[in-house]
Amino acid sequence: MLQSLRSPASPSPEAELASVARGRFKRPKPAIIGLLVLALCGSGLLLRFGPWSNRQRDLTPFTTTAERGVLSGVITASGELQAQQKVNVSPRKQGLLDELLVDEGDVVEDGQVLAVMDRGDLDDRLQERQALLRQAEANYQTKKQEFERRSKLYESGVISADDFSDVRFEMLARQAALVAARERLEQLEQESREQKIRAPFAGTITARYAEPGSFVTPTTAASATAGATSSSIVELSLGLEVSARVPESDIGRIVTGQNAEIRVDAFPDERFKAKVSEIAPRAEKEDNVTSFEVKLNLVNPPKKLLIGMTADINFQTGRSSPKLLVPTVAIVTEDGKPGVLLVDENQKPRFQPVELGNSSGDQTAILNGLESGTRVFIDLPPWADRRD
Repeated sequence: MLQSLRSPASPSPEAELASVARGRFKRPKPAIIGLLVLALCGSGLLLRFGPWSNRQRDLTPFTTTAERGVLSGVITASGELQAQQKVNVSPRKQGLLDELLVDEGDVVEDGQVLAVMDRGDLDDRLQERQALLRQAEANYQTKKQEFERRSKLYESGVISADDFSDVRFEMLARQAALVAARERLEQLEQESREQKIRAPFAGTITARYAEPGSFVTPTTAASATAGATSSSIVELSLGLEVSARVPESDIGRIVTGQNAEIRVDAFPDERFKAKVSEIAPRAEKEDNVTSFEVKLNLVNPPKKLLIGMTADINFQTGRSSPKLLVPTVAIVTEDGKPGVLLVDENQKPRFQPVELGNSSGDQTAILNGLESGTRVFIDLPPWADRRD
């Protein structure tokens, strides 16, 4: 019955397959293929520029709106704990180290003996100069007594003026020899005292560079270099401060005496108080980033804080008046001028120069060149990766 209903002109599926196998069906004409290609291209253009194109170009993930707001009262920076005062202690004269009386971590007083140098033949030379001084004193006293006797004889007219002058000259020569002998002894006694290396100020021994028997030199004595040479004996440090780098955009909100909070990785749940003590008078540029060095003194730092610890600093600046704000990532530079990228009528970026204000966190104030409610790019979509 189903076979009788089939039109004789309509081949069965089996017959169609057989016909294809025998080449009875003709290939599509090139004109038909061309029409299909044009239809596909047209549909693509329609999707790109037709009413559906706007839905594809959703700029929400790539833009934001400039709005008025208040900058955060905190400026963040990172830095490192370092000593407020630091010297490398060395002898005044080169020589062998005989004794080292301190170790790292020891707290010492001003003038405390830290080390003793090898005295060599210093004691023998001291005895020799002491003997020479005694001899010079005796010679001077003898000649002085003779001068006093001759002075009376000269006044009585017994001796001539020339004889009296000769005695006076000899006494003065013995006196000069006595002064010289005393000075030589004092120099040697000073050298003897310097064999004991003393702390130039009260502080903590933060490094030990030599051991008894080491040859040390005075090349870095009482220096303030960042690290001692091998010829130094110990490093002595006093106090604790933080050295931080503050970007140029934030340095205008930092002043001497300003309060700050310090956090170190070793004690992440604790906060330590600090005050700004110094702001560098000139900027430093690294990787095209301009910053200023700012130093902060820690207020009553606990002993558990150590030199070299990494610190995160929060500068307390107070809240500013409302300003037009954009994300800092929206700021770009073109021909050396700061600006933002606006969304033009073709949904492409257009550079707009602006005058920048302060920054805090991830927000930057715009003083001129932009109106509230304007959309700006914070990232470029794939179709707008280049600007005309």
